[in-house]
Amino acid sequence: MLRRSDFAAAALALAVFLAAIVPLAGAGADAPITVSQRNRQFHPDVLTIARGDVVHIVNDDHVTHHVYVDSPTMKFDSGEQPVGTTVDLEFDHAGTYQVLCAIHPTMHLAVTVK
Repeated sequence: MLRRSDFAAAALALAVFLAAIVPLAGAGADAPITVSQRNRQFHPDVLTIARGDVVHIVNDDHVTHHVYVDSPTMKFDSGEQPVGTTVDLEFDHAGTYQVLCAIHPTMHLAVTVK
């Protein structure tokens, strides 16, 4: 027989799972997607989003970052991004973009815009 605590644990697990996958879905221009910078990596490091979506990149790390995109259809340079700050990138053109950190060359975020 299932106990009430089993149902509570299952509901909590489902809520955590849904909270983890919903930002990855590219919810449309009205709902920004959040990417964290932790341990000198982007989390998640791959996104598929809709044209017009905004991606919030939060510096949750203990070091400064410097986000940039350099492509024919998008140029972005955050400058130094101190710990605890957020930069917003709006993707207006379909394509594949590499979001990078000018300070940490191993940091890569691949964004596919549909």
